[in-house]
Amino acid sequence: MSAGERWILAYEYEPGRSCVPVGLSVEVGRTLVVGREGELRLGVEVLNRGISRKAIEVTAAEDGWDINVLNLNGAMLHPWGQAPQRITGRQFLRWPRLAIRLLGGAKRQGPDTSDPAHHWLLLEADTATVTAQGPRAHPPTTTWTVSPEPPLPLSGPQEEAVRLVFNELLQWPPRLPAQPMQLDAAARRLGIGESAVRERLRHVHERAVRLGLHRRVGLTNPDYLYVLVQAGYLAPPAFAAYRRPPAWLR
Repeated sequence: MSAGERWILAYEYEPGRSCVPVGLSVEVGRTLVVGREGELRLGVEVLNRGISRKAIEVTAAEDGWDINVLNLNGAMLHPWGQAPQRITGRQFLRWPRLAIRLLGGAKRQGPDTSDPAHHWLLLEADTATVTAQGPRAHPPTTTWTVSPEPPLPLSGPQEEAVRLVFNELLQWPPRLPAQPMQLDAAARRLGIGESAVRERLRHVHERAVRLGLHRRVGLTNPDYLYVLVQAGYLAPPAFAAYRRPPAWLR
């Protein structure tokens, strides 16, 4: 992941107001401190004193991101296309699009929070690839494994259906709450019957089972989406036009 652009951006929103992501492109070895008094500020434009003055340190490493969560109220990791998880302390992460949501202490903060103000740190790595191990880095190993032949790629209609049903979960930058679309609503959007949507998604689900989905789930359950993303069946979002660093941060 040493080539290509990598960006660190702050992104905040609250009801009726959304700020444009602000940040900069970073070289390997560059460290940014993020928080209410960091080089990159969170919890100031959208005020939240529950965000620590120095909430997180991020270093662009050769093969990923070295982060240290200092925020007293903690943080949630939202890898693109994967389930969110709480993180603390030092972590090494590798994924094309990572969002870290700093928690401000509201009682309802969690994976699917309804808290009105949101404070995100976006880590974007254009040349990073998804892996079956997920975004958390693992020590290198010399163990050889034999993998079965992967299933065929998704067809155009199949990918269209899965991206529509899980559209809110695949948004970048993330927005919360994010819920799957009901199948009858997806059918109306696609101009086809609900049975046709189910048939497309059943084929997608079967691919996830062949890829290692641990149990069969409902067609609006994102567990099979996460398996497909890890296996590279859905491409992450391309870079966005908001990548323009302000003069004071260069």
